[in-house]
Parts: sequence; C-alpha cells; structure tokens
Amino acid sequence: MSRILYALILSAMPLCGLAQQCQIDDSNLNLHYDQQLDYQNVDIKTDFFMLVFSNSRRFCKGREEQPKFKFQCASGNQFGWVVHGLWGESKAAYLSGNIHQHPRFCQGDLPKLALSTIKPYLCMSPGTALLQGEWEKHGACDFTDAKSYFAKEQSLYQQFKLPPVHLNASQAIKWMKQNNVKLKDKWLSKQGSEFGICFDKKFSLISCPKK
Repeated sequence: MSRILYALILSAMPLCGLAQQCQIDDSNLNLHYDQQLDYQNVDIKTDFFMLVFSNSRRFCKGREEQPKFKFQCASGNQFGWVVHGLWGESKAAYLSGNIHQHPRFCQGDLPKLALSTIKPYLCMSPGTALLQGEWEKHGACDFTDAKSYFAKEQSLYQQFKLPPVHLNASQAIKWMKQNNVKLKDKWLSKQGSEFGICFDKKFSLISCPKK
C-alpha cells in the first residue's frame, strides 16, 4: 500500500482510542522551542490538577503552513484529541475564571530541555514548544524535574479512551463519560474548545469544581 493511499485511509477514519501513535521525523520538529517568562505566580498553591485535552484538527486550521507547527499540522501524522497539559490549579482562580491567578513559572525562566527529554512525549503533546512551555509554566510548580512531570502526565493520559476528533468539547465530554467507566460519575471541565479531567494532589480522579 502506498504512503499516499495509507494517509488517505487514515484521514477518513474517526480518530479515537487509546494513546496516540505517531511518526517522528526531526526535520518536522521546531528546534527553537525555548520559552520566555511572561508572568509568574510563585506563592499560589496547587489545590488540584487538571489534565487538559485539545482538538488538534481544530487547532491546525490555518496553521498548516507555519513552520513551528509543522510536526503537529503538516507532517502526515493524524492527531486527534491531544494533551495540552497537566496544570496545577488554584480552586479560587478556577471558580472565578481568573486564568492569571494559577501557579505559573514557579521556578522562573528555566533552561531549554534537551530534545531527547521531549521526544518520547511528542505523540501525546505534538509540539516541542508546547512541551517545553508546559514544563516551565506548569510542571515546575509541582515537580522537581521535567521527566517526572511528563511521565506522570503520560501515565494519566493513557488511562483513557479518547473521543473522535470531529466532536466538539461538549460532545467530547459526553463521549468520555460514556466510554470511560471511571469518568461516568465525574464532572469534567469545559474551557472553550478544550476539556479537562481533574485529579487531587495524589492524582486520584475527582470531579472538577462546578463553576
């Protein structure tokens, strides 16, 4: 079967299931992925964690020609719902909707991670800058090193079947609850076009706070 025909078959299939698989070619990766500190919240404590999922197909609309998004949007991989990040959340900020009052950049502007640290997680979160940013902005507030953060993120992500990519966030939440028994009685978060699954500080599943 030719690669073109295989890609056409994949594009016609609803993307759902367990952990995403992908092909990683370094020529498709953004190697300029270091992040700059924007704002910092060092003294705000984490009350719970949220694993946030983004719809890659929706994200990539209009970004296919941008070199920094080549791996996610124009590498031939067919990404569906992917992990945006594992975020330490302030309950007060979450309930108020104040996105600027969560823990953030707790260890400041950190050095660029080695590509070898990032690559094992690119099928889960398909962007070098995305993974670097999630570590610096969020992970460093609750984890001592990036490998521990990404490994925890991946272990949580792999627990779940993921919805077809054509569903919007509200539909995806309904699908998740119907197709993952452990989520049946849990309240999931919807934030714009994304959805989140919540965990306590020991990473046991909980309902997200109801706004």
